[in-house]
Amino acid sequence: MAPLVFTASACGNIIDVPANTPFAVELEENPTTGYRWDFEADPGLEVVASVFTPGQAGGAGAGGLRQLQLRAAGPGQFMLRGKLWRSWAGEQSAIKTCEINVRVS
Repeated sequence: MAPLVFTASACGNIIDVPANTPFAVELEENPTTGYRWDFEADPGLEVVASVFTPGQAGGAGAGGLRQLQLRAAGPGQFMLRGKLWRSWAGEQSAIKTCEINVRVS
């Protein structure tokens, strides 16, 4: 079974995921600008991997997609919080945020 993939439209919403089913959140990112997505997940929601894939245009300065791969072992409700920021510049550098309420059945 292919993993469920959610996009930026999931930010600010509730998503439903079956227990023990891998799923992913994909958001646009351009790490050459110094801005990268950083995520925190509630206990019970496991971040399996975070992978950046350059866009089709490629080349210096081109953006792409950050894919955060997750899994929840059991049922419940969990929050996933992310921010697009320059970690060395502090909280005030965040230019986007994404909060997703993950409902696992």
